[in-house]
Amino acid sequence: MSQSAPGGGQPPGGGSGANFANIRDCCHSPPTLQQGIATPHTQKSMARVQGSALAVATPNSAAAATQSVAPVATVGPSDSMDCSAEVLSAFECPVCLDYMLPPYLQCQSGHLVCSNCRPKLQCCPTCRGPTPSIRNLGLEKIANTVKFPCKFNTSGCLLIFHHGDKIDHEEACEFRPYSCPCPGASCKWQGSLPDVMPHLMKVHKSITTLQGEDIVFLATDINLPGAVDWVMMQSCFGFHFMLVLEKQEKFEQAQQIFYAVVQLIGAKKEAENFTYRLELSNHRRRLVWEATPRSIHEGVAHAISQSDCLAFDTPTAQLFAENGNLGINVTITQASDQMR
Repeated sequence: MSQSAPGGGQPPGGGSGANFANIRDCCHSPPTLQQGIATPHTQKSMARVQGSALAVATPNSAAAATQSVAPVATVGPSDSMDCSAEVLSAFECPVCLDYMLPPYLQCQSGHLVCSNCRPKLQCCPTCRGPTPSIRNLGLEKIANTVKFPCKFNTSGCLLIFHHGDKIDHEEACEFRPYSCPCPGASCKWQGSLPDVMPHLMKVHKSITTLQGEDIVFLATDINLPGAVDWVMMQSCFGFHFMLVLEKQEKFEQAQQIFYAVVQLIGAKKEAENFTYRLELSNHRRRLVWEATPRSIHEGVAHAISQSDCLAFDTPTAQLFAENGNLGINVTITQASDQMR
């Protein structure tokens, strides 16, 4: 999306810096939407709770159930033959106990260790001899015929793969542990994907959750100094979306930049079925951004660092703010709806 700052100026940082969505004069009368209030949290605080709400709108629709995501087999055939436990045990690393993948290096006595553990060793962990450095080409040929289980099989993943596909799958496996998605929070929780929403509702109770495809995300006190973020949840289509507004200090540019982005509490393939629209409007101005939500695999930090989201500076924020509060209209649509 081509972007420009208000008045035709350059966006902060110029060139590849923060992106700015186009502002255009228009007559715009937005419909009355559910409004949730998110209070600011400075990113220096180590014990803060995200998105404390001063008031919570009462939705007309019933509360959405927590979304439980089933695994998606994107790699490897389901009818692949499994290997016996005895064969697989020959590929177990004696240090981390994960299955070793090629290339295989052994010591003079024939003991193996995985490529991740080897750089950390001073000697062979089995016989205490020199660090394994002899390549075992025979075992590599055998490995080409072996199907390895996912490292998260104890958490419920039943898929098996050739060694070349195993790592790619594990990076996106639905059964891998997830960190708390609250941006910048000190929360160290990790758990399965279906447990993310129960964790947010139990531990981060102050995060406002609104039901519906169209809501208003009201960020209060946007004039506070320093790095600040606001968080809110939106539930629709049986899924949960995290709305994040983050303000960062750009010391090299001597200014503050706001970033707004939406993240699906779900997998990347599910996120691709949706589009989110963020809109700031006031009088005869409107600022709009549309994109695919980030998945919980991707998170929002990368999108913010690349300005792949709604980005605007403080003067732009002041054009749309009222009494230090900034309202963002948030609309979630499904791909099937967009085709109509």
